[in-house]
Amino acid sequence: MKPEYKPLKELNDKTQRYKTKVKVIHKGSSQQSPNKPWYQRLLFKDDEVCQGFTIKGALFVSDIEKYTEALERNGEYELSNAMISAVPPQHASRSNEYSIIINARA
Repeated sequence: MKPEYKPLKELNDKTQRYKTKVKVIHKGSSQQSPNKPWYQRLLFKDDEVCQGFTIKGALFVSDIEKYTEALERNGEYELSNAMISAVPPQHASRSNEYSIIINARA
């Protein structure tokens, strides 16, 4: 039986249990914010079945090193149960106002 994936456009900060299939279309360099710890930006895209919807992603502190080889640009992955958080309005895109945080929970 083929697994049922939840489209990225249906994910929000109230989503608890899910599985989605994504492609990493951007993987930025790790950097440090003046007010926050080290982070690395990601951008995920649905597969074509889900109309190519995108959502931002992030890794923080020790998770950057932990997932550096596990998440490659242009790689396709199944994600499940990663934390979804609301993006502050000044950083939200027109296509999505949520971000996937990749950590040990994912």
